[in-house]
Amino acid sequence: MKKYSLFLSALLVASLLVGCGSNSSSNTTSEGTTSETENLEIRQLADLTEEIKLSETDEDVQVFTTKIGNDPDKSHLTVSFPITRHDFINDHERDFSQLFVDEFKNEVERLGGDAIGAIDFNQHFEIKYKSEELLVLLYARSTSLGNNYEDKFYCSTYDLKGRRRLTTADLFDSQEAFEGFASEIRGMAEHAVRERLEQSGSYANNEELEILWQEMKLDIEEGTKPNVENYKTVFFDESKHWYVIFDKYQIASGAMGSFTIQIPQSVMDKYLGQRFASLFRQSRHEAEQPRPKTVPKPKRAAASEASSDAPCVALTFDDGPSVYTARLLDILKSEDVKATFFVLGKSAAVQQQTMRRMFDEGHNVGNHSYDHKNFAKISLEEAQEQIKRTDEITERITGERPTYFRFPYGAFTKEKLPLVGRPIMGWSVDPLDWKYRDASKVASEMSKASAHAIILAHDIHKSTVDAIPEVIRNLKAKGYRIVTLDELFAGKQLKDNQVYTSGR
Repeated sequence: MKKYSLFLSALLVASLLVGCGSNSSSNTTSEGTTSETENLEIRQLADLTEEIKLSETDEDVQVFTTKIGNDPDKSHLTVSFPITRHDFINDHERDFSQLFVDEFKNEVERLGGDAIGAIDFNQHFEIKYKSEELLVLLYARSTSLGNNYEDKFYCSTYDLKGRRRLTTADLFDSQEAFEGFASEIRGMAEHAVRERLEQSGSYANNEELEILWQEMKLDIEEGTKPNVENYKTVFFDESKHWYVIFDKYQIASGAMGSFTIQIPQSVMDKYLGQRFASLFRQSRHEAEQPRPKTVPKPKRAAASEASSDAPCVALTFDDGPSVYTARLLDILKSEDVKATFFVLGKSAAVQQQTMRRMFDEGHNVGNHSYDHKNFAKISLEEAQEQIKRTDEITERITGERPTYFRFPYGAFTKEKLPLVGRPIMGWSVDPLDWKYRDASKVASEMSKASAHAIILAHDIHKSTVDAIPEVIRNLKAKGYRIVTLDELFAGKQLKDNQVYTSGR
């Protein structure tokens, strides 16, 4: 181990302790008792997505999400990637994601009972830039082998007219230009690392500081060499600002985390290849029309065919929006049923049209975190950011902050509860639709709901959406009205930061 890592070990230990959490709690309803082997029962992503085709009226980028496992105490994976109208994009992003699924399976098999705790792999993406000419996607992969999360970042940039994926090397005309670019980035990286080192205070005196710094410069030099792997996350956003992300350990001690460095446009102008520079200038960013500052209040669930005095049950859907959510909304609309959607901020930001429709058609929109990390493992600071970020995305799209929150996996620590600042929703009926990808079985389990039940389901699974017409028929036949959480709890005073598992 390098010398400077000894001086920073205290910081690293502290980050591990913060990330592990304590006094882990979970929902009062079991999410199943599957073995690790059962958790790994999943087909290839190519099989799961083979029938998905976007029409000209669909949003042009949608989210495909799949899961292995859903029990916070057992190993699990959540992986999301884009579905577009371009097969060459879909094929690459699917295959890229398959490697992550395979890595998860291998780790579960390798560690077996030797894992510190439940293994958790999580992949999500953001659209950083989208126009008629270019699409830029930024992935974050978070992996936990039982303790804290390690994050890595990846970028995909597509030339839509040329129908090809661009590598970092494609940005430059020559290796010489790439080397000149890397040399300037090295100086920026040194400045960023030195500044964070001095702020950390993890040295006894100036002499130790300089020893640490000389060791760190070797890592910076290695981590900024002009090769594609070191610069796999050079990207630009909708403001056409350029960035590069260096992963944890790439240019500094792991205790310092990752580094995101904004690159001056003047630097990019010097080194960008002529072909890409021309494409970059011509690219016309088609920003969505801004949402009016004043939007209508959400419509409340209208009375169904049954009497308004009939007992109620609430349908709730987690982890979307997804490529299947629009079809689910069609079904709910045709059946005059309102539901509650606990959305992930990262998916909401991609499928904004779906979000607006969800809101406008009278469904409740709840907060389910940004990217579905286990709240029993993350720090208080990250937990707060997960909630806040999703609130901001949802409010920007719909005009309203989510009224309810649901913890991913139903898992949390008692220290996380005060961060929520609103009622927390659990469930009383879990069809295990993440495990049983069989519409008939899922429908049967969901239809067992009794009065005042909160039914958990996931609109990321085709089989679950296929089950909903039968569920609605069965519940209506029992004399139940299917309602939003707002209507389920109408007239009741709910308390912030308290968990509710039914409407009783």
